[in-house]
Amino acid sequence: MISVILALAVAQLFTGAADLVRYRTRVRFFLGHNVWLVNLFLLAFLHWWSLWAFRELAWNFGMFFFSLIGPSLMFFAASILNPKDFTKESVDLAEYFLGIRRFFYAVLILMLVLFTIDGPLFGTEPAFSPARITQIFVLAVVSGGLFSERQTIQTALAFTTLVILCALVAFRFFPN
Repeated sequence: MISVILALAVAQLFTGAADLVRYRTRVRFFLGHNVWLVNLFLLAFLHWWSLWAFRELAWNFGMFFFSLIGPSLMFFAASILNPKDFTKESVDLAEYFLGIRRFFYAVLILMLVLFTIDGPLFGTEPAFSPARITQIFVLAVVSGGLFSERQTIQTALAFTTLVILCALVAFRFFPN
């Protein structure tokens, strides 16, 4: 079920990206928005991969329910990231993103908190590790998005998150 919800989130990201390409003549692109599409995909990939550590757990309903919340929030974040109405003459992604940014970041922050605590909570990861420090740093960077409406700040936060996520991928999957 968890993988299905993550797959639905990724499908939302791909569908949204396809709509942006399909209606590109009506879209005024915003780099920060585009980088967040990539970031959400990486977050879905990282979370799905981290679930491998959960395969040996003795599951109960509470653990399963808790594990569904984060991917559900991922789906919600992926759903609101892209505009759905392309009937207008033009869509300004910067204006759209700034309009949804507080909801988007609030959902993202809650999701990241849950993704950060699930491993230690279920006993599959230590409470303190280099990966945890990276996760907390991502949370701090993402939280900055709540406070600024400047496009340059939003783009910088998206790119900073991308760099951190790429470092996390390298750390988790290429340990040497």
